[in-house]
Amino acid sequence: MKIWQLSSPENLQRQNADDLKLSTGLAKIKITKALVSESDVAVYAGISKVKYPVILGRFALGQVTETDEYTFMQKGDRVYLAPATDMETAHLGFVTHGKDANGYYCDFVLADADDAFVLPPSVSDEAAFLIDPVALAERVVDEMNVTVGQHVLVLGGGLYANVLCQILIYHRAVPILADNNAERLARAKKCGIYYTFPNDESLKENVMNVTGGKLADGAVYLALNNKSEPSSIFSYVANGAHVAFCSLDEKPLTVNLERALKNNLTVKGITDTRDFVTTAINILANKNVSFDAFTCRYYPELHLPEILKKYAELLKNGSPLPEQLDVIKFVF
Repeated sequence: MKIWQLSSPENLQRQNADDLKLSTGLAKIKITKALVSESDVAVYAGISKVKYPVILGRFALGQVTETDEYTFMQKGDRVYLAPATDMETAHLGFVTHGKDANGYYCDFVLADADDAFVLPPSVSDEAAFLIDPVALAERVVDEMNVTVGQHVLVLGGGLYANVLCQILIYHRAVPILADNNAERLARAKKCGIYYTFPNDESLKENVMNVTGGKLADGAVYLALNNKSEPSSIFSYVANGAHVAFCSLDEKPLTVNLERALKNNLTVKGITDTRDFVTTAINILANKNVSFDAFTCRYYPELHLPEILKKYAELLKNGSPLPEQLDVIKFVF
C-alpha cells in the first residue's frame, strides 16, 4: 500500500508499504479524505516532537472494504476515524494518530469499533470534520457543569471557539466570545453568536454589561493560536466559577493561579474528546451546528507536501493558519 511517511522534520515522502492483513475484530478501511490540521503541520515542521519515522494525518474519513464476523461494521460503511486511540502504556492513557502513532495519510488502515465510527447519511463529509470541535465542546459543557442561562466567556477565536459557542447556545447557555481578530469575530456573528468583543482592556466592562455586573459564570481558554496571557481569564469570572484550559495537544502554558485560589475557582484542563464522539455525530446529524461561514477546500493527495510546507512556514513565523478546512482526497 501507499503511505506518506515523515522521516525527519519537513522530509515527507510517498512510499510503498506492506499490505495490511485483516485480523479478528478489525475492519480494513480505505482512506478517502483526510484533514490538514494544525497538529499535522506542527509535527511536519518539527515543532511537535515525535519518534521518526511516522505517518502523518490526525483526522480522516474512510470506507470499509473488508470485515470479519466479529466486526460491527459492514462493507461499504462510511466511517470517521478517531484521532486518538486507547493505550494503557501511554502516559496520557491514549495516543494521538499522526503524532504518537501512525496517522491516516495512507490508503488503508485497520480499525475496530472503538476507533471507527459509522456516519449516517445526514452527516456530510464536510460536517464530519467538525466532529472533534463538537466533541470538545460537549466535553467542556459536561466538565464545567454548564446550565441553562449561564454566561460563559470563551477566550480565543477560530473554528473550535466558534463551534464551542454554538454548542453553548444549543445547551441554552449564553456564550461571550472574545478575540483579537476582527475577521473571526465577524464570522462568529454570521454563525449566530451574539456577544462578540475584542480581547482588549474593554473586555471586563463588556462582560459586566452582558452579565448585569456579575461577571461570567464560567470561562474557557482555547490554547489554539491564542496569544493572550492565560491567567487573565480569571479576571472575568465570578467567585466559585469553573474555568477550563483546552488544547488539542499537550501545550506548555504558564498560568498564575493566585486569583483562582482567592476566588475559589475550579480549574480544569481538557484535551481528550473520545467519549463525546457519538454525541457529536448526533448533533451534526440534526444540523445543530452551522459551518457555512467556513471555507472547505479540496486538494488531490499529491498536493500534500506543498500545503504542509506552506503552513509550516506560517507556524514557524508565529502566524495563524488560514481558517478553512483543507481536505486531502486520497485516490491512490
